Amino acid sequence: MITPFEATLLGIVAHKPISRYGVMKAIQQQSLYWAGSPGAVYSALGRMLEKGLIEVVENTDPKIYIITDLGLEVGHSYLKTPVPASKLILDPSLIRIKLRGIHDLPASDRIRFYEAQLEEYRQAKQLVHDKQLGFSGTEIVRELSTLALRQLGLEVDFILKLLDRVRGESTSL
Repeated sequence: MITPFEATLLGIVAHKPISRYGVMKAIQQQSLYWAGSPGAVYSALGRMLEKGLIEVVENTDPKIYIITDLGLEVGHSYLKTPVPASKLILDPSLIRIKLRGIHDLPASDRIRFYEAQLEEYRQAKQLVHDKQLGFSGTEIVRELSTLALRQLGLEVDFILKLLDRVRGESTSL
């Protein structure tokens, strides 16, 4: 089992051999959801090295990391698993991590993921609706619930667009 952060690092290392500093710079340049700190990156790389997910290229200074077969397998498994409904509401960055990485997988894997993820969105919307019905709180809480539903709706629309695109790709092959 890996964390979303480790999955992000695996994705970076999977694209090319890279140093710790290179990983840090990649996160800072590409991330929309986390600025990163060198200590967090370096300790996560160490844990991933211990788990056998990445390895160091021999005789490199600074150390250059590459992904292992196990790392690829674990990373792909992470990407293929939909974000649960409850987490979609609490942490929208989780879906962004997966959407960013899933595009490198075969069309059939992407289609399965998108379809399963859409079901999680349906459940997430139902969770918010149920909480709205059972809540007699302040106006701001009701407005925040409405905002959450709009956000979920935008994400559903985006995934539907990706699903249409990948289905178009797979029929043209």
